[in-house]
Amino acid sequence: MDGEPSWLNGLEWGTIFWTDVAVPFFFFSSGYFFMRTDYIKEKKYFSMLDKKTSSLLVPFVVWNLVGLCFLFVSDKEGNMGDTWQAWVYNFGMSKWYGPLWFVRDLMILMLCYPLYGWLYRKVFQPVLIVIILWLMYSRWWPADISLLTAEGIIFFLLGGLLQHHSAILTKKTPTIVTVILLVCWLIYSFNFTSWDKRIHQLSLLIGMPAFWLSLDLLPEVVKNFCKRMSKYSFLIYVTHFYLLKVLKVGTATIFAENAIMATFAFFIIPIVLIFMIVLGGRYWQKLSPKSYSICMGGRRSM
Repeated sequence: MDGEPSWLNGLEWGTIFWTDVAVPFFFFSSGYFFMRTDYIKEKKYFSMLDKKTSSLLVPFVVWNLVGLCFLFVSDKEGNMGDTWQAWVYNFGMSKWYGPLWFVRDLMILMLCYPLYGWLYRKVFQPVLIVIILWLMYSRWWPADISLLTAEGIIFFLLGGLLQHHSAILTKKTPTIVTVILLVCWLIYSFNFTSWDKRIHQLSLLIGMPAFWLSLDLLPEVVKNFCKRMSKYSFLIYVTHFYLLKVLKVGTATIFAENAIMATFAFFIIPIVLIFMIVLGGRYWQKLSPKSYSICMGGRRSM
C-alpha cells in the first residue's frame, strides 16, 4: 500500500477489518443451524451425510473443476500442480478455486460430528467451553485458510452452543448498546493498520456481536431485499471469484495508478458483478433447471 493516499490506505485497512467478520460469521451461523439435531441420538448421521453429499460435496467438486478450467488458461502461481498427486492435493486444499475452502472445512466438521457432538450434552458443555477458550487463546489466527482452520472450528462450535441456548435470542438488546458496539467497531477498524493477530482478534470479538445486532437496525425494505437476494447467495459465492479477478485486473490495467478510479471500482465492481450473476442465474435456471440444481446442491432461486 506504499505510495497510496492516506485516505485510500485507511479505507483499505478499514474494509479488511470489516470483511474479516465474514469467515467467523459463516461458520457461526453454519454451526447454529447444524446443531439443531443430535444426529447420533436420533440416528440421522448417515442420512445427514447423504444430504450433505448432494448439497456440499457435489458443488465442491463441480466448482473446483470450473476453477481448473480457468487455471488451464493462466496458472502463474502453480495451483494446478505438476504431478497427479499434486493435482489431488491442490484440489483438496481448494487451490483450484480458493473460496471453496469454506465448503471443504464445513464438510469435514459435519463428517466429524461423532467425535465432538456429545460435548453438546448439557453435562459436557463446560468441557466444550474450555476447549473453545483454549482454541481462542492458543490456536486462533484470524483469516487463516489452512485445512481445518482454528477460526472455523471455534465459531462453528460457538454457533452450535448458541443453538443449545437459543433462548438468549429472545432477549431484546437495547438499541443504544448495538449503536455503541457498531461505532466502536468502525472507529477501531479505521485506526489500526497491522496484521498483528491480537488486533484482529479483538476486532472480531467486537465486530461479530456488532454485525449480528446491527442487522435488527436495518429498515424493513432493506431486510426484504436481503431476503430476496439470499436465494442467490450460494450462486454468488461459487461464481464470483474468477469473474471478480478478471474485472479487477482489467480495471487496474486500464486505469493504472488512479486512486479515484480504484476507489470507485472497489465499490461499483461488486455491485455490477452481483447484478450480472443474478441475471445469469435466473436465465440458467429457466434454461436448465436440472443442471442448475445439481451445481447449486439442490438450492433454488425461483
